[in-house]
Amino acid sequence: MSVAIAVMGDDDGTTSSLILRLGALGFDAIPARRESRAFAKVLEAADIILCDRVEQAVRATDAVGRLPAPYILLADALPDADSLLKAMRLGIIDVVTLPASDETVGRRLRAGIDRAKPTDLRIAGQLDSLERDQRAGRYIQRRMLPPSPYAIDRYRLTHRVQPSMILSGDFVDYFRIADKHFVFYIADVSGHGASSAFVTVILRNFSRRLRREYRSKMLTAPGEMLGALNRELMEQNLGKHVTMFIGVVDVQHDTVYYANAGHFPHAIHAGHDGGSHATYIEAPGKPVGLFDEVQYEPASIKLEPGDSVVAFSDGVLELMHDDGLPAKEARLVECSAAAAPDIDGLWEGLGIAPESPGPDDVTCLVVQRTS
Repeated sequence: MSVAIAVMGDDDGTTSSLILRLGALGFDAIPARRESRAFAKVLEAADIILCDRVEQAVRATDAVGRLPAPYILLADALPDADSLLKAMRLGIIDVVTLPASDETVGRRLRAGIDRAKPTDLRIAGQLDSLERDQRAGRYIQRRMLPPSPYAIDRYRLTHRVQPSMILSGDFVDYFRIADKHFVFYIADVSGHGASSAFVTVILRNFSRRLRREYRSKMLTAPGEMLGALNRELMEQNLGKHVTMFIGVVDVQHDTVYYANAGHFPHAIHAGHDGGSHATYIEAPGKPVGLFDEVQYEPASIKLEPGDSVVAFSDGVLELMHDDGLPAKEARLVECSAAAAPDIDGLWEGLGIAPESPGPDDVTCLVVQRTS
């Protein structure tokens, strides 16, 4: 099980570098920014709180009342006697002085976790409480998802989200954005667990804002929507990025305008006009939340009666039994041509048991023109 670390720091660049270093060591690290509305939640979800100055722990205590997890000071030098005494009163369990090797940092952090572990009885109670909280979070996540199946004019939309754990980092949404247009997307947040699931809340809020604040240009250039989401994630500085395939359907002309933010496998255009065939919809693009400047090339396809757009998250590749990526990609196309828009048929053709957990979240989204 990965160790969750909340990182407090005054310098965003230093904090981001530290989070990357901790991620390479196997820790699930996320920034804890006092100005963020999620500050208390981030601290509560942490196994260890990491800061580089005692004053940060003091200000955090003033903000949330108490530190909900033990904390470790990662600093260039030992604090003076007064500061150290103050740190001990706040619950400090270790001081790691820099520079220190990755091996040293990892060992000291894990040792701190072990020292802070409560008794077996309290562990059992905390695990029960954690599972209840996670299941409550899963219920909320499901409520955030759109209905399935769902009809918009002559289009039928269906999805399936199959988490690897209780909470999911995959997300789908679709909604009408104008009288003759609707938006759909599939998104995959980097990582697993609660920190990735938290980003799906941001995605849901992104959908709501799009409905209120979209610009007419976005209806034929959905890359503009991805650019807006990228700016938001970069401003949040969560240390998470998202791959996403997004489309805007013009229901009057049966045209899908789409953009891809590093999502793989590519979406599939499955045609059923007098036969069954399918091809990948390939489009370049960087994930959102990684780079300050991103550009997405506009592209479009026409949908004939019976045609579908089928999109999977990359977790599907982990559950497929074909040998090698090319064979798996070919199977996805084959099954989409034969089974879309029936998700049960897709799962059966791919050899995936419904509701069986895998090493990664598995999601499928199907958008079909019915007539």
